[in-house]
Amino acid sequence: MNERLLSWLSLVTNILMAPVLVALVVMMSATLWMIGGLAREALDRVRGRRAWRKAIEKVGSGVSHLGLIERGDLPSEMARILLRLDRCAAPAARKVLDDIELEMARRLAWLSFATKVGPMIGLVGTLLPLGPALRGLASESLGELVRELEIAFTSTVFGLVIGGLTYAASILRRNWYDQDVSDLQFVLDAVSPGARDTCSHPLESADA
Repeated sequence: MNERLLSWLSLVTNILMAPVLVALVVMMSATLWMIGGLAREALDRVRGRRAWRKAIEKVGSGVSHLGLIERGDLPSEMARILLRLDRCAAPAARKVLDDIELEMARRLAWLSFATKVGPMIGLVGTLLPLGPALRGLASESLGELVRELEIAFTSTVFGLVIGGLTYAASILRRNWYDQDVSDLQFVLDAVSPGARDTCSHPLESADA
């Protein structure tokens, strides 16, 4: 009975290994892609920081319409958001801002998911090969032992890298978005965003 149970568990372990390793590779690829986008956005924000501060000062000095804010040197994300807000009357503009906040929350949700799940999958990928590794050690099969331990250690590294990178990215993005929302709320409170009663679709994402 014990031998049959151990054989069944070994089969389940072998079946689970492939999906776990594929999930780790996919999550690592998505994390690296996200880091590239984060670096591009950071560069865009650094280049447009001064122009955005000047736009905020311009609003504070009495600009009465968003269309008067020059968007050429602004960060591309903020320029798109201002363009959407400028097309709306005040109630609709508030709805657009609420939807932009929801879109930001969805972006952060992926990072939160990867921060927690990445290391978990890495841990699973670490533990699954230990059974075959111990069997290889018992049978003095050093080749099998080394192969399984290599898979285990690589899974650990991948999980930790995914968790670390996404955690750092979530902190950075959260700081950016908190500041963006604060600035946009100030702009909406200080500016009359136009007399039109219609605007872009309220569920359109901020980066559409």
